[in-house]
Amino acid sequence: MDFPGALADAEDLPESTSGASASFDRPFRLTLRAALGIALRSYPGIGAAQQGVLASKAGIGVAQSQYYPTLSGATTYTRETGNFGPQPGFPFTIPESPVSFDFYQAQLTLSETLFSFGRRRSQVSQNRHLYNASRSQHRQTLQDTVLNVEKAFFLVLKDQNLVAVDELTIADYRIQEEVARVRYKDGVATSYDVLNARVNLSNARLSRVTDKNQERIDRLGLDRAMGVVAHASYRVVAPSHLSSPHLDPDRDVALALSHRPDLKTLTEQALAQKQVVKFNQAQFFPTVQTVGAYSLDSEFFPLVYNWSVGTTLTIPIFNGFQFVHQTQMARAQMRQMIFQREDKRQQAIVEVRSDILNIKTYRQKVAADREIVAQARQNLYLAENQFRVGTGTSVAVTQSERDLASARSNLVRDRADLSIAIAQLRHDQGINLDPGTHRIPRDLP
Repeated sequence: MDFPGALADAEDLPESTSGASASFDRPFRLTLRAALGIALRSYPGIGAAQQGVLASKAGIGVAQSQYYPTLSGATTYTRETGNFGPQPGFPFTIPESPVSFDFYQAQLTLSETLFSFGRRRSQVSQNRHLYNASRSQHRQTLQDTVLNVEKAFFLVLKDQNLVAVDELTIADYRIQEEVARVRYKDGVATSYDVLNARVNLSNARLSRVTDKNQERIDRLGLDRAMGVVAHASYRVVAPSHLSSPHLDPDRDVALALSHRPDLKTLTEQALAQKQVVKFNQAQFFPTVQTVGAYSLDSEFFPLVYNWSVGTTLTIPIFNGFQFVHQTQMARAQMRQMIFQREDKRQQAIVEVRSDILNIKTYRQKVAADREIVAQARQNLYLAENQFRVGTGTSVAVTQSERDLASARSNLVRDRADLSIAIAQLRHDQGINLDPGTHRIPRDLP
């Protein structure tokens, strides 16, 4: 089945026209696969998401570092005097001495948390879930980028074909003007017929100007979606052949619920918040920490060594109900994320079912547009023949030409809308990239 993004029919729209590329010198032919490849390499949002993944991965290491001991060293040199407190008796006297001396010290301190009753474990689990969430966010960014490129690509393709429609309409109006002018010279038509043909031709040219300007604007949108500022001329090329999706609402919804990265992101964030609740609950329990120190110090060399080892049991007694409120806040935030995920799940179901309805509607519209184009072309043929033999009017020819131009434009727009609707469905299902490799599907031409 032909992909609906191939907007040009051989009998209705030329594959390339001089008007569509008049402002470009030997334009580069940009395929959809090439545009997606450029976007996946160049779009800055993808790079930002990748750095977010790396930051979250580093957070796991930060949390795991709490399982290891901490070793620190310090050296001190001090020049000080030896004055001390007042002597007993009356009156008080403070002996003062200008004599000062050197004091040297070097010390190593080793500390290790022996028991924290789940604090460290919950923090490691929390950061692992946040890492998984950041990976899902990265996949979401990739899929959003693909959708934005596809939308922009098909808009530019639509604009190119609308310009092609304008070229066909201008060519028809030129013929109409020539026929009216010849018949006016022969005395079988009025000056109104000639003026009417010229007005129609001018309006068609104005429509071409408008469509060309819209094409330039949509090209800027495509450049932005690809993450580049294009300086070279290019012309988008319609995909030649892609399979059209088989629509099954239940299957498509199930596919979306199992593949959408935004649902996975909220799931991991809720699990991470659950670990925050456990961490705050663990703060009600004591911690056990051991500290060992070894030092060398003296006023002169060689230095004298000393060492110490101690264990500290820290028991929280009262801190203004801080831990209670922190636990309540973390639990409320966890429930909030659970509700957000359920809201996103329902939204995903609605989006997929809406996409299916849109695709069905656009398929019907495209089929009807094809029939209307054929009927309008036949109607124009009859009106022109009647006008040539003097049994028709220029008004009938003008109306027939407008009907054909409108039918062609509607066919172009509806095909573009159908292509975008299919891209939207694949995005809302979470499968517009290969689910395994997260790369461009191989069947994309």
